[in-house]
Amino acid sequence: MRILLISDHADPLAEVGSKEAGGQNIFVYYLASFLGRLGVSVDVFTRWDKKNKKEVVHLNNYLRVIRVKAGPKRYIPRDSFLDVVDEFAENILKRIKQEKNYYDIIHTNYWFSGIIGLKITQIIKRPLVHVYHSIGQVRFDSLSKLKLPKGENEIFKKRLMAEKEIARKADRIIATSPVEKKIIKKLFRINEKKIDVITIGVDTKIFKPIKKGKARKLLGFENKKKIIIYVGRIEWRKGIGTLIYAFREVVKHFPKSKLYIIGGGNSKAAQKLDSAERERLKNIIKELNLGNRVSLLGSKKQKKLYQYYSASDVCVVPSYYEPFGIVPLESMACGTPVVASKTGGLQFSVKDGITGHLAKPRNYKDLAKKIITVLKNGKNFYKINCLKRIDENFLWKKIAEQYKDYFNQFNIQKK
Repeated sequence: MRILLISDHADPLAEVGSKEAGGQNIFVYYLASFLGRLGVSVDVFTRWDKKNKKEVVHLNNYLRVIRVKAGPKRYIPRDSFLDVVDEFAENILKRIKQEKNYYDIIHTNYWFSGIIGLKITQIIKRPLVHVYHSIGQVRFDSLSKLKLPKGENEIFKKRLMAEKEIARKADRIIATSPVEKKIIKKLFRINEKKIDVITIGVDTKIFKPIKKGKARKLLGFENKKKIIIYVGRIEWRKGIGTLIYAFREVVKHFPKSKLYIIGGGNSKAAQKLDSAERERLKNIIKELNLGNRVSLLGSKKQKKLYQYYSASDVCVVPSYYEPFGIVPLESMACGTPVVASKTGGLQFSVKDGITGHLAKPRNYKDLAKKIITVLKNGKNFYKINCLKRIDENFLWKKIAEQYKDYFNQFNIQKK
């Protein structure tokens, strides 16, 4: 079996944590890697965004990452991708023709990739399976009370039209949670038989629990303090500002607590993209007189993150909108409870009162209340349930097997 996987802006080999490199990059990397271990050949097509990156990277005998020229070989904002989708599709088709490759299935991720996939299916007539990762209407509704960046309303209109077209024309849709399946069915008015649920996974060889004291010793953290951690992009919709305000309330109950914010890129280009939000957060920290309690640690390597999760008493995911969220899985795999916004796929991944707690989005008082509850209960109150939840639902090996079975079944139906 050979899969043509399109991940327009999310290069699976990109630096995770920078402004536009996050969950989707991780998802594509692990799904393709674990499918390869099952003997499924996968070619991942992503945009060529840096001159010094190789055009083709062979990760093993079954997996290639192929960078496609679409616009200049530099970073472009995601909202500019509509200008390059035609070139992207044309260059994928050129490579297919040159290499005389045959693909069984086209698997697209995010709406730009969906548009590209629809263009390609018109030529090579292969089944198209789409994963939304984020649904425009839901995101718009979640963020509409806030002042959106200039021009974003117009982008949303185009996005909504494109996502409806993808829902109609794709052969099948994969939702990453039962919550998302209900949204897709209702929003796009398609038969639920066209939608299947396969979750996202976590690599438990990397994300594993170690004793809190040992982790703190490795990181140089004080042993007696309560530690709260945020991991993710430095981006306003991630709700970090709300978390800082919530932390001010937490300090009243736990005066010796610390908040560590991990995320953002380490490269100069990535730091430039994050700089405005980073400065805004620094101003909030200063305004609330939390300078000696809140630390922005920058990006950390994936292979080291388990130490930070294990060292923490709670991981907070305060997003205003989150389609799924990989961070809760990473945290729970390390035995650390999660306090997350009650939005999107977070309502599925985090079991309220069992693996952590859900809080009202954009409500720092409720967020603080839930964080305080976890700190009072203690990490061990949630630890076993966190590990059990991951083992039963979110192992990449099992998820890749589900995808392989799904694709095989699909081929049988198409024949």
